[in-house]
Amino acid sequence: MNREIASFSLAQYRKILRRALASGFNFQTFSQYLTAPARQVVLLRHDVDFSLEYAMKMARLENELGVKSTYFVRIHSTRYNLFDRFNFRYLQELLRMGFEIGVHQEVCNFTHNCTDSLELLKREKLIIESILGREVHGVATHIPKRNHYQLSPEIIDKIGFKYAPDFDVFNRDAVFISDSNKRWKKYTFGEALTISDKILANIHPVWWVGQIDDVEGLIAFLRDGN
Repeated sequence: MNREIASFSLAQYRKILRRALASGFNFQTFSQYLTAPARQVVLLRHDVDFSLEYAMKMARLENELGVKSTYFVRIHSTRYNLFDRFNFRYLQELLRMGFEIGVHQEVCNFTHNCTDSLELLKREKLIIESILGREVHGVATHIPKRNHYQLSPEIIDKIGFKYAPDFDVFNRDAVFISDSNKRWKKYTFGEALTISDKILANIHPVWWVGQIDDVEGLIAFLRDGN
């Protein structure tokens, strides 16, 4: 079944974004939406699970089209290191282009109770802020079905974040779409554009940029904490 795409590729992604722009949609980061929400809007989120280099290729395409989005980066990925000089430059480039960067957290994989998880997440926020040289406002959970540590709005506020993508302010009256596991959930991006004026989209760069032959193998690799 085609369902909009013959393959996940940057060329196809460009077509989808152009269609959204031609249909009158605005693209905002989550922080932009909190400050001045657009009426016809796509809140575009990218979980950088596997490669910051892949994320940069997607971001440069978005920047070319004038699209803004939010990239959530991991500290514990075994495939990219935020302190690497190339990845450090990628992060600075993302900021220069006007993208938002948040924390893609997975602290429950390293702690045994909520108190320890809270303290670790506080430290991780500070680490990423020290790399970026600016405050980080958003946090999103990596593989939430395997993460027993639930981030309530109260906990998020206590740590010093301003939001998580699952907050009601973003999801209220919105159509949610995701390409998790390289499969569209319920609606494709193109279908969502015809259903609602508010779309919350979770798009993973690895599926669109990387040449991934063993999809199930990569999914298992990430679920194992890599």
